[in-house]
Amino acid sequence: MQLLRPFAFALLLGSLFLCRTAAAEPARLSKEHLDERFLLQINYSEDENGLQSFKTSRSRIVTFERRGSALVMLDDSAAAEPRQIFGPIPIRAETEHDLEVDLNAGLDKIYLEEDRTGEDYYGRVDKRDRRAFELLDRKVLSVACKGDLLVFDQEARRRDGERLVVHYYLSRYRPDPAFRPFEMAGLEHFGFYETYPREGADGTVLFAMKFGASTPIVFALSATIPPPYREAVRDGVLYWNRALGVPLLETIDAPPGVEAPNAAYNVIQWVESSDYSSTSYIQSDPRTGQILHAHVFVLEETMMDGDLREQNDHLRYIVAHEIGHALGLRHNFARGGVDTVMNYYGRSEVLAIGADIGAAKPALAYDRQVVRHVYLGEPLDLAALPPFCTDGQKGCSPFPPLPQEPLAPLP
Repeated sequence: MQLLRPFAFALLLGSLFLCRTAAAEPARLSKEHLDERFLLQINYSEDENGLQSFKTSRSRIVTFERRGSALVMLDDSAAAEPRQIFGPIPIRAETEHDLEVDLNAGLDKIYLEEDRTGEDYYGRVDKRDRRAFELLDRKVLSVACKGDLLVFDQEARRRDGERLVVHYYLSRYRPDPAFRPFEMAGLEHFGFYETYPREGADGTVLFAMKFGASTPIVFALSATIPPPYREAVRDGVLYWNRALGVPLLETIDAPPGVEAPNAAYNVIQWVESSDYSSTSYIQSDPRTGQILHAHVFVLEETMMDGDLREQNDHLRYIVAHEIGHALGLRHNFARGGVDTVMNYYGRSEVLAIGADIGAAKPALAYDRQVVRHVYLGEPLDLAALPPFCTDGQKGCSPFPPLPQEPLAPLP
């Protein structure tokens, strides 16, 4: 059973990366494949005043170009001329077949664009945002190879002194031939996270960020999830099978030592202290929108007070909501009846939704219609959809506006 799809389609045509066991040793790249395109994905955890937060940087299709005694990495994600995105990567040694390179010396910054975006706060034209922050005092933590995937972990600090751990995933770019992209025409009726805009033959193209539907989507439950809550977490994940109408999602217990982020697993991580409330992060193929990594962080303090039954009902709603994001769905903050787990609700509504999830009742209407349309290609009756509005859209808020005090009469 495949846990993640991102590198299942990377054909093993010879050794692409050779890793040594010592963390401080440079990585070795095969010359045979250096003229190909590569997929680069970056995520990082940041220490902010003693609290950890997890973030991603925009995924890119990259190529390498040799310039004397160094390689440069060029961003080839868009149709524009490829541009260098990091410092030169020094070549420390060379054989007939391999280059021994110092990735730590070259990977010197983090770009601020996140991997998941939406046209409501980014637009339908690629801005090619070059804002970044420097990585100082860089140190290699580990270099590992998993088939044609190189995983490089680095420790560094920002200029403000905050510490980071950065995880780089580099593989040959081989789009999944079984994946069916879904082009987003806009955010008028429903919302998914989207790829950054690309210019196509007929104009700007944005694809929904979603998993492929030809193999199971497996979420690994971290060992840190307390036993009284583990079943509720599973219930929240499997809610989406009822929405889809097919058993596409599965859960497993994460193997010992597996926690988010991880190149081989989609992890649901239990955290006791975080800069954010319960949240999720996804990384996708920047051209097709296929989600390749998904991690969900469940903050224990997010659960409301109450007995164990109420806590589990609340947790079912939280997990279903965050797994919705992990599947690509955006918030729907439209006012009206309870019809989606992607909205925010008061205590009584949250507990009612969680109880229904625990009782395996049918999925809510909006969730069922939209996820089947995007994932499975089922027709969508737009007239039958409830209203929709999401985060960056004007006038859209998860909470009703506060009542205005009447103005005092003028003297």
